[in-house]
Amino acid sequence: MWLSPRVEGAVSIRAEPQAFVSAFARRIETGLLAATSPRRSRYIVTRQGRDGLAFRATDWLTAFAVGLNDVDLAVSADRRVRYTIQYRRWAGYVLLGSAAFLLAFGAFLLLFDIRGYIEQHAASRVPGLSLDQNVAVAWAMAAFWGLVWPWILIAFYKASLRRLMEQLIAEVDAASMTG
Repeated sequence: MWLSPRVEGAVSIRAEPQAFVSAFARRIETGLLAATSPRRSRYIVTRQGRDGLAFRATDWLTAFAVGLNDVDLAVSADRRVRYTIQYRRWAGYVLLGSAAFLLAFGAFLLLFDIRGYIEQHAASRVPGLSLDQNVAVAWAMAAFWGLVWPWILIAFYKASLRRLMEQLIAEVDAASMTG
């Protein structure tokens, strides 16, 4: 599903499946994302076998920073790595942040006389709209950023996670071929 915080894909590798799995487990233990802060890259292997492994983010900062919350890798004999990334915790943080924004912005619109402000400050108006329409635009902005935008982020984040996972697989594949 397009809005589901889940990504699946498959990539071919050159390394032997067992060597790849071992190399990926070592990469997780030594720092999965070498270029990032160690505080935002804490992962643990939760399952490892001859034909695959699973790992997960160990803390909220890691879960939020990248989104590789729960990952499952399965390596077949034909040297295909199938991966499934579930980023429910990342999506949850996005939804919570957007809900907090909606509450804060909604409270601002309710507590302060937004209608009076727009009426007194012509520069704050959208040209060609009435006062009521300008107030409706303010509420529509709150609704968009608080209710719609997080789902757009969740859907579009799939491509970033897919690129990152395929980059990690390629790096581990190359490393497992040399060492």
